[in-house]
Amino acid sequence: MNEIDEFLNLIKKSKYIVAFTGAGISVESGIPQFRGSEGLWTKYNPEIYGTFSGIISKFLISPSKVVNFIYDFISPVLIAKPNISHITLSELEKKGYLKSLITQNIDNLHQESGSKNVIELHGNIYRWRCKKCKKQEFIGKEVLERFIESLKNIKGRKNLIKYILNFIKCDCSGRKRPDIVFFGELLPEKEFKKAEVESKKADLFIIIGTSGIVRPASDLPYIAKESGAKIVEINPEKSYFENISDIKIYQTSTEIFKYIIGAI
Repeated sequence: MNEIDEFLNLIKKSKYIVAFTGAGISVESGIPQFRGSEGLWTKYNPEIYGTFSGIISKFLISPSKVVNFIYDFISPVLIAKPNISHITLSELEKKGYLKSLITQNIDNLHQESGSKNVIELHGNIYRWRCKKCKKQEFIGKEVLERFIESLKNIKGRKNLIKYILNFIKCDCSGRKRPDIVFFGELLPEKEFKKAEVESKKADLFIIIGTSGIVRPASDLPYIAKESGAKIVEINPEKSYFENISDIKIYQTSTEIFKYIIGAI
């Protein structure tokens, strides 16, 4: 029996499956990873563009460079569609196999594929919150698309600053920002606690497209393992989870889930 058939058998006999996804699952939807040879951090300094304060400071000095980053960062997300991996996880949830899905991604593709019980550790690019009144709002793709397209077309530093300040203005007179986790910021406490609880409940914990570099999210598979879960790792290359994984499948997730969705 090969690893994929072992994985399928585990799915069928498990009572509480939890999936844990990272950037790798969305690469095949056309969203590049930040790290790697073609990642955004090869083009933009993460110490500046990976922090909210860094982006603000850079914008005041060179708004056009920040506009280019925003465009390169958001454009692939806007055109991305859920791939077979996202869809299979949604189907596993609908059929009662998958109880929850923990993701480090901010692209909303799991929800677009139909997944309901999604725990977002790093936020969502379409959810914005006011720093003053804490109000959250979910903006659609069309709104975000108009925003970045306008950014590319506006000429002049003053016009750019005026447009952005107007876009992020809240009804309370405060300023909104994307409800995502930048470098140096804490994960949302409520979401991480939910992820810990789900990890402890799991009897099968599926790691998909995450290398285990980013803490504290990378602690979750270890929590699941210590609580007795079987660990299945699906990554195109070896990760930091190799030593705790019961089944290691070093392939792209779409290749695996094409088989799984046909067998469930």
